[in-house]
Amino acid sequence: MLAMLNMEVAMNSDEALTQRLMQSMYHITRCRHATFKEILAKYGVTLQQFHLLAFILGEGKGEGKVKVTDISGKMLVSVPTASRMIDTLCGMGMIVKKKGAEDRRPTYLELTPKGRRIVREIRKRQLDIVSDILSELPEKDVETFLGVTERIATDWVAMLKQGDPEKTNP
Repeated sequence: MLAMLNMEVAMNSDEALTQRLMQSMYHITRCRHATFKEILAKYGVTLQQFHLLAFILGEGKGEGKVKVTDISGKMLVSVPTASRMIDTLCGMGMIVKKKGAEDRRPTYLELTPKGRRIVREIRKRQLDIVSDILSELPEKDVETFLGVTERIATDWVAMLKQGDPEKTNP
């Protein structure tokens, strides 16, 4: 009887820890999105548009240049959605479409100086905000937090890649 009671307490404790983790992740995500939305609004870009700009900069190996055909698959959006975002960002002067130098068939997206500047400024602002928050915490606590969250992220991604419906569907 006592063993069953201890097991129930342990389950409740695990459940309580899981609830605390989920609640904390929820609040961090909400705060990050609210702050990020405010920053993006100052630059006149949406979250998806920013992700596209950052994708071009990152996938372009620092050159800020990627194939148009890579966009929808990598960003998990439909081809029409990707096309609309591309057209909008071209109209805003943040990216340009260019044909390949040797092979004229593929079309590449390239960040303009304005697009590069905006990605860098937004990222800098994000880093400043998070740095301000982290600076209030002891370095040891930050290291512990990062280690744990990195492990959770790694395990979660691995679980999703396995595609086990029992583990990935609520």
